[in-house]
Amino acid sequence: NISLQRTHLNVNIINLKIGFKNKNTKYVDKMQKGLYDDNTNCSLSPGQYNDVIILERIGNNMKSTNEIYNEKVRRIQSTIRHEEPDTVPVMTLAESWVLGCAGHKITDVEEDPDLELQCFKKMCQEIYCDMVYTSALTRDITIYNPMEGSPYFYSSDGVTVQHKEYVFMEADEYGKLAADPMKFVLNELYPRMYPALRKSYPKNLEALKKAFAAYNRYLQKMMNSAVRLKEDLGMPTIVEGIAISPVDILMSYFRGLKNIQCDFRRNPQGIIEAADALIPLVVENIKHGRQSLESDSCFLIPTLLPTYMSAKQFEKIYWPSFKKMVDQIAALNGKMLIFMEGSWEHLYEFVNEIPRNTAITILEKADIFKAKDLIGKTVTLAGGMPLEQLRYMSRQECLDHAKKVVDYCAPGGGFIFTNDKTALAPNDVNIENLKAVNAFVHEYGKH
Repeated sequence: NISLQRTHLNVNIINLKIGFKNKNTKYVDKMQKGLYDDNTNCSLSPGQYNDVIILERIGNNMKSTNEIYNEKVRRIQSTIRHEEPDTVPVMTLAESWVLGCAGHKITDVEEDPDLELQCFKKMCQEIYCDMVYTSALTRDITIYNPMEGSPYFYSSDGVTVQHKEYVFMEADEYGKLAADPMKFVLNELYPRMYPALRKSYPKNLEALKKAFAAYNRYLQKMMNSAVRLKEDLGMPTIVEGIAISPVDILMSYFRGLKNIQCDFRRNPQGIIEAADALIPLVVENIKHGRQSLESDSCFLIPTLLPTYMSAKQFEKIYWPSFKKMVDQIAALNGKMLIFMEGSWEHLYEFVNEIPRNTAITILEKADIFKAKDLIGKTVTLAGGMPLEQLRYMSRQECLDHAKKVVDYCAPGGGFIFTNDKTALAPNDVNIENLKAVNAFVHEYGKH
């Protein structure tokens, strides 16, 4: 019999057949008494934390996947509302890394969504987590191939995808974009971006049809994989779609990082007006005709430029359109997963203007303890475990750091334990360290 209680894990070893031998009885006793000795160092060997997952699975075998799913969703929703959940929610930030862990490359899964799904399922089965932000690869180069122009390419490791910067819009064209964004993008920018559209009819039409077919397959893959993780494992995929900040759209797709930084000084008003004109398109892409969103609808917001901007530049150029976008998502009853890439510490005063209890923020290069004090009452903090530590430090050091983070950040809710950056390359993380800290936080977070 197994009882997973808030204060500790009780195990009735009698007739519990999970491969324990008699010598492990002391280990079980330790688990019953608690995870720490008087010196606050982890009293269980790192490998034994993996057994927490085994024990959890046995308990979960007595639950339906729907019950497991709902339990995890309640945990997530509670912490977003800044209420203390039954335990600290744990998220695994990983994407193409899951392919490398399973011994595959991107070309292996390009035309095999089932194999791709199996890689993500393998991660969820081997590493404890309460949620993933994506259940499939978020970049699909096959969409762009018919258009003969892709901003993405495969790295030499065959696992990761990189973005190559192109500049398709001239510095003096902000006015055109602001006047009629859809007309300018469709009629002028897209033909520059995708050579196949410059071909004569019907070749250009056929290329467009193939691209749309590939895009529809991609959308179907994303939806199916989220459903399969829910139905097969009871695992929530928290992101429903993507909402890109208007100024980041200008940088990523049209002007490039170098050029837009020049535009900050030469034509800030042009950027502001063009970004404002893009807001209705961004919001409509979120709504898809709906007047309101489901309470658990969460949208990924990558933020690329703020770390390169001074607080003064950010307030004048980036913040106005960004704030309008997040306010509209919140007004629609939606939630946000904001990747605060780089450092946002100089911008925390703006973060506190985001509608309370609507956003989860991934803190990439931040002091998680300072963030808890300065923005932790407004947004849900997600982070605490540097990817570099998971790769290079010992398991014991990782576990001790995880305890310190949980002790400081968990009280009062508003905290999700996760690695601070997405695992992409095969060697980004020592998987045994990741298994250990996630299993530990899941159990210790009940205390």
